[in-house]
Amino acid sequence: MRVWSKSEAQYVDHCIQEDLGMPLGYAMENAGHGVADVISEADVQSIFIICGTGNNGGDGMVAARHLKALGKEVFVYIIGDIDKGTSLCQEQFAICQKLELITDSLDMLPTCDCIVDAIAGTGVVGDLRDDLRQELDVIQTHIQKMTYEPLVVAIDVPTGLVADTGAVDPATLAADVTVTLGAVKQGMLLYPGRSYCGTIVEKGLGVSWDMFIEPSRTMYVTTEFAKKLLPQRIPTAHKGTNGHVVILGGSEGMYGAPVMAAEAAVYSGAGKVTLAVPTSCLDIVTQKVMPEVMTGSFGNMLHVRMHTVDKDAVAIGPGLGRNQEAKEMVRNFVNTFEGPLVIDADGLFALGRIETMGTTFIDRERPAVLTPHPGEFAALTGMTIADIEASRVEVAREFATKHNVVLVLKGAPTVVALPGGHVYINGSGNEGMGTGGMGDVLTGIISALIGQGLPESRAAVLGVFLHGNAADRLHEVKPFGFTPSEVAREIGTSIQALMTEEE
Repeated sequence: MRVWSKSEAQYVDHCIQEDLGMPLGYAMENAGHGVADVISEADVQSIFIICGTGNNGGDGMVAARHLKALGKEVFVYIIGDIDKGTSLCQEQFAICQKLELITDSLDMLPTCDCIVDAIAGTGVVGDLRDDLRQELDVIQTHIQKMTYEPLVVAIDVPTGLVADTGAVDPATLAADVTVTLGAVKQGMLLYPGRSYCGTIVEKGLGVSWDMFIEPSRTMYVTTEFAKKLLPQRIPTAHKGTNGHVVILGGSEGMYGAPVMAAEAAVYSGAGKVTLAVPTSCLDIVTQKVMPEVMTGSFGNMLHVRMHTVDKDAVAIGPGLGRNQEAKEMVRNFVNTFEGPLVIDADGLFALGRIETMGTTFIDRERPAVLTPHPGEFAALTGMTIADIEASRVEVAREFATKHNVVLVLKGAPTVVALPGGHVYINGSGNEGMGTGGMGDVLTGIISALIGQGLPESRAAVLGVFLHGNAADRLHEVKPFGFTPSEVAREIGTSIQALMTEEE
């Protein structure tokens, strides 16, 4: 699913008028009609539409006309000075006045079973004005006093939600349904904004927008999209054709992380998996890991290179430890290994600030996959976690482009940024995944997909979705308390579900 930034939405509006010669009022009519269609399908009879004086308010008034024509009881309340509004909004206001839809008070709001937010849409770029915030506070108070829960619908985005970042003003009215116009806006998929949108419904503007802007710059990864990324297997496939994956990790007291990564690679379809750990860990790891995983040990860089030569994918970092010896080993290996590479956990810690690696990543023919959580990404970049979370799509895009890597920035939601500047916002996963070891499992999944022949970018996008999708299946049974190992074992079922998903 294509995702728009605010600037892209504005650019489409511009192209509708300048390139097609289509009056923007036509697009407003299509948008408002689409909103009315969504509301008419709900079991509501009386609708209170709160409109601003911009084009979002105009969309709301178009919806009011269509709902009135369907026999609904409709009230339109204006926030702001209509004389200072956009010309399109003023036109719709004049029509609604003649239809006697305009009210100058909130008195009827508590009697309605649907409330529509058509106040500002994507126009918000920061904190709301004090007067608008006060109006929203009064509306919230009215709603809280109601003896039933009305259906709250937002047009395009809830007022107060920043379309690019997902930041939300404290006065923002949470919607049950958001009818977004043209395409989903980026901030609707990022927290906290995602929590304020409810069910998201797309409605068109009456034109095909993909003729105006580059496709797939930012995408939302849905089940339908992920299905197209699955690796294809030939009937004669065998362990030699399905990839040999090596996991490098483990240290004293950190045996579980590399074991979970290796087992996840097995469950994700790798033909062969070797888990290589420091010599002192080998006996314990051999007792812990499933028999399908081959084991080996290393005591120096020669051993590491022997384990990784000509392998189809190598992951380094899970449980490796943070001592100086481990740090030197990781940096030495990353600087000299040219094969398919995934770096996670302690491997990322060993890198330190990414600039200290010089052009190591930039010069690689195949981009390395880096899988940091926000804390690890902060260490790589020198940014604060707050700044990362405030703009995770753009900081991920900039980092991946600058350093020629596939960046998997874990979190809610996880985003995957590619060297070419494209970003994929993951659509699967849940709060039950907040437990140690989930990242190790993800490392194993991505490594296995690379080993099976997928390019790093495709493996990362698909791996993140499968990881979250498997957890979603467990979440249906229990909201939390499921383990990373259970998620790994569920990967095959997740793949099966994608393979059988109807087009």
